Amino acid sequence: MRKRTFGRIKKEKDNELEVDITSLLDILVILLVFLLKSYNASDLKLEVAKNISLPKSKSSKLGNHAVIVQVSEDRSIWLNNTKIGQYSDNKNDKIDVLYQALKKSKTDEEEKIKALEERSPASEKDSLERRKKMNKRVNIVLDQSLPYQVLRQVMHTSALAGYPEFKFIVQGNF
Repeated sequence: MRKRTFGRIKKEKDNELEVDITSLLDILVILLVFLLKSYNASDLKLEVAKNISLPKSKSSKLGNHAVIVQVSEDRSIWLNNTKIGQYSDNKNDKIDVLYQALKKSKTDEEEKIKALEERSPASEKDSLERRKKMNKRVNIVLDQSLPYQVLRQVMHTSALAGYPEFKFIVQGNF
């Protein structure tokens, strides 16, 4: 006689394979942490001019988009990856070649911003304000062998040309 269990017939369980996903989740978490750690949040791409060896730094703050002034070991001056002239020792605090190029860059950017203000809708006002703030910044890249006076003159010239906010680009050690 067969034993009935309330209308159901007992079936033999098939040998089911159970998968333990704990180790898989551990691996996924480790990969996620690794990817987050190696993610670079800066959108700044910088091409360093020839003959510049950057000083080392342990700072982890990142640079932003701004005008890039570079002075190489042979004292060539570059503005946004375009060679504009040569640095010469003078008693003046202002570097004339750099000043003229920065002033031209500043007026060109201000004209672009005005043109964008005229044709852009009010919803893009925040991005225009950010662009105006960026128009006061300069990224400075100097060869580590240059004396402090060169740095001081580059900063002074940049401030006179309308770029009072500086960011120094160095090689990270992290």
